[in-house]
Amino acid sequence: PTPTLWAGAQEVTGTRKIPVIGDIQTRNLSWFIAEKRPIEGGFELVQRPCGVTFDSVMGVQVQISPKAVQSVPPATLRFTEEPDGSFGARGATSGWDATDHDGDGKPGISVTVKAALCGGALQVASQTSTSARLRTVGTALEGVVKVQVKQEILGAEGACLKKAAEDSDEALTGWVRLVPAPVGATCQTWTGARWPAIKRDTPR
Repeated sequence: PTPTLWAGAQEVTGTRKIPVIGDIQTRNLSWFIAEKRPIEGGFELVQRPCGVTFDSVMGVQVQISPKAVQSVPPATLRFTEEPDGSFGARGATSGWDATDHDGDGKPGISVTVKAALCGGALQVASQTSTSARLRTVGTALEGVVKVQVKQEILGAEGACLKKAAEDSDEALTGWVRLVPAPVGATCQTWTGARWPAIKRDTPR
């Protein structure tokens, strides 16, 4: 068997504690191109990120440019067959360090925070541990995912962000879905809203 290309999407939700306000719900949707490679007892997915959107929370909108997202190193998840016929991957690590991955002259990846009182740019390093379980559904692969994300603030622009920004450690859960992609497909093959792996019942 030869490697095949897949278009993937993943949506996860979690809870973040905000000083004074308390716990708030967070949600983000990401999409990626994956190369599926056969291995003994299963397969591995080499995922190259294409884009990500974050829900607005308490009037604050977080954005990462497609160029920055696509500069992140690919993640490799190794799936092996489970007794129930599904395929599981546990503890796959990915992320980026303080290297200037997006080429803007600043460490890590730059994240834009749009807010009326406390907006600006953050420079972030991130490490992620992912566990997932997939099943074949028609021509697609669908399942659930658990993600532990540790983020380190490397720098901030604006007095408010410099004071308020903190390192974080979040546990997120959600769904993941992959569909076959044509040979030569890239992050530019579809626009974000038309990405084929996104569940159509996902409000965006």
